[in-house]
Amino acid sequence: MFFAISGFVICLVVSKPRFSVGTFLINRVFRLYPLWLATLTVFAVLALLWRAPTETETLGYFLYSATLLPTEHFPFYDIGWSLQHEMAFYLVAAVITPIFGFYGIAAFLAASTIAFHTIEMPWCFSSLASYHSEFLAGVLAFMVRPKFAKLGFWLPFSIGFASLWYFVAVWGGRNYVPISLFFLILGFSNIRDGNQRWLTPVEGIGDASYSIYLIHPLVFLIASALVSKIHLPIWSQEPIRAMCFAVIIAASLLSWRYFEKPIIQRGRLLPDLLRPNAAAAAIRSSQ
Repeated sequence: MFFAISGFVICLVVSKPRFSVGTFLINRVFRLYPLWLATLTVFAVLALLWRAPTETETLGYFLYSATLLPTEHFPFYDIGWSLQHEMAFYLVAAVITPIFGFYGIAAFLAASTIAFHTIEMPWCFSSLASYHSEFLAGVLAFMVRPKFAKLGFWLPFSIGFASLWYFVAVWGGRNYVPISLFFLILGFSNIRDGNQRWLTPVEGIGDASYSIYLIHPLVFLIASALVSKIHLPIWSQEPIRAMCFAVIIAASLLSWRYFEKPIIQRGRLLPDLLRPNAAAAAIRSSQ
């Protein structure tokens, strides 16, 4: 679902009239790397304090994982595997979309998906291509959305939810899950923002979703380390889990407001400051 959302959102970004590849990549770097580097470092410290390092947890692997370049196995902080796919997709979108448009990126993702299922490729290309169908689902949802906006939310959502249940629970595989993701993204994109109160907390959680993704393993790691030192009755497991969820959401909302958001805003200013005229104006205004 995360990859499908990215496919839709990136199309939304690159479709803006003032889109430029440099600005796009700078914004993506400021969006992903600061929190990734922070949580990667926290995980490394906690892992060293909690247990001895594994064979792969070396300084060299830590530094390589920080780049979000593809790794054959999980990166140092294993949850970063999905961010490697994200960065690769951003580069593909930045290169292809300005020249060939949405049809070009959709064709590339479709071709790489077919290649993944039909030919043998090096592990790097095979690993990246294995999730291109999910990104493709979001791209296609963006492309057809204007024609299917009249379907509203419930019809495509019901199709997506029912088919997702069938493909996962009955069929037992993920090859056809992108079909479900296409309908789910299409349904959610048809929700009209009418300043409805119930959307406010949903949007807040959405803003903090990246923090939730990177912070939640750290909270569970700390909770596991603490609980393992004491003997608690089995009924306490669910209350502890609920407390972990509350801590995760609270920490993520704080991370978004005081860490992510300020850094993202500074990243948006950087492209203008790199332009000579804008930089000179900024210097003059500060004097």
